[in-house]
Amino acid sequence: MGKLILINKKDEIVGYENKEKCHRGKGILHRAFTVFVFNDRNQVLIQKRSRLKKLWPLFWESSCSSHPCRSETQLRVAKRRLKEELGINCSLQTIGKFQYQAPYKNFGSENEVCAILVGKYNGDPKPDSKEVASWKWIEIKELQKDIAENPQKYTPWLKIGLKKLIALKKSKPVSELNSILNEYSKLVEPAIEKILNSGVDEKNRGIVKYQIFTGGKRLRPALAIICCQLLGGKIKDALFPAAGLEILHNYALIIDDIIDNSNLRRGKPTSWFKFGRSIIQCIGIDYLAALFQATNLSKEPSKISELFAKTMKIIVDGEILDILFEQQGREEEPYVVKNRYQNITEKDYFKMVSKKTATLFQTCCEMGGMMGLAKEKELEALRNYGFNLGIAFQVQDDILDIFGEKESASKKIGKDIIERKGGNIVILYALKELPQRKKERVLRIMRKKKIENKDIREAIELINQTNGRQKAYLFGQKFVERAKKNLNFLPKNKWNNLLREMADFALEREK
Repeated sequence: MGKLILINKKDEIVGYENKEKCHRGKGILHRAFTVFVFNDRNQVLIQKRSRLKKLWPLFWESSCSSHPCRSETQLRVAKRRLKEELGINCSLQTIGKFQYQAPYKNFGSENEVCAILVGKYNGDPKPDSKEVASWKWIEIKELQKDIAENPQKYTPWLKIGLKKLIALKKSKPVSELNSILNEYSKLVEPAIEKILNSGVDEKNRGIVKYQIFTGGKRLRPALAIICCQLLGGKIKDALFPAAGLEILHNYALIIDDIIDNSNLRRGKPTSWFKFGRSIIQCIGIDYLAALFQATNLSKEPSKISELFAKTMKIIVDGEILDILFEQQGREEEPYVVKNRYQNITEKDYFKMVSKKTATLFQTCCEMGGMMGLAKEKELEALRNYGFNLGIAFQVQDDILDIFGEKESASKKIGKDIIERKGGNIVILYALKELPQRKKERVLRIMRKKKIENKDIREAIELINQTNGRQKAYLFGQKFVERAKKNLNFLPKNKWNNLLREMADFALEREK
């Protein structure tokens, strides 16, 4: 097991230590999680810990509990431990956290900031007897009653976590992020459809709308609307600028997919692959024209227009860098061949993702602030928040490209290897760490004319021998923390809390 994550009382990372040292004496404060899995009858699954456990053996606890290590996210570890201990696969959501310290006899202590994760599963688990002595589904009220009558039977984190869970459910701050994203998606989609349909022959409207209505969280328009409301603005004022942001984002994806010859996006055929390059290049012009229309339907159209134009040009600069970071291909394009990067530094990577990804997040927050009549200092804080959030999102995309789960990632694992992308932070760190012979092998794979599945598996296996993933996660974590610090300069309200949750989500998401 890797080293656990040491933190301060603000849940900020201060170091790393092995599990045994973390639990000696009064314990060293570290990160942990506890999972509550419910079924459709609203019963919760609890387990009795194996007698082999050093702390609290044969005590009843929540569905599953453990610790993320230095290179891991809580959601990923929680899903893995549920599978290992109980044979359960289910999606999980982080809804809160609590801090506690509790000794167990003279064997050690837990001293943790413990995240609360919830999930839904129907059916009986298939426990590992080395991990779990027993299990049962139980009504919450029945569990509360037994804890009150027999507290000695239950672990401290179950007792504290259950109280916190119930309080969260009563006060309803249980992760509003997904519900807000769903709500704003429904709000903005009619505006998107109105703009895209306007002036387009009815026969072509299905082709035009295909790209934007194949899925997506509508995260960028949601960011704009949340930032507008953060400052007291009205949703109606942010609606058409938000629709324009989603159209801009999808226009960039159309171009990106054509450049990369990508066949799949969000688990479905890409626009060009479905309808052909020539048709989709025409449709791309419709998306650009729709941006003008979104601007004209907004307040402050001249400012919105300038911001859209500036953002698009910066994204193009980033896209060009991304192409030049490729390690092979495009031999028919003399500019690319002449200017291709053979050695990519962390500074180069940062420049590319700042332009290609982070600038649009920054624009979303700035545009929302403008619609909320933000002051200049507030706009600056929103720009900084959005920029840092965008970097963190891209880092997690890079991690998921190499290490994502096939059943949850909507694109092929190792896609950046297939596309010979040098601009992936995990690959970048792995190449710096690998011995020369293995480094050359990864580069040879990425410079092959035809990369096969066995090549992808070999490259990922070599990357997995390094701390590339861990270093990438820590790199991304810096930007999550920077994003959240900028929220300290903005109004303290539910929208501020949602933006904090979004920052954490950037590195915790699984797709």
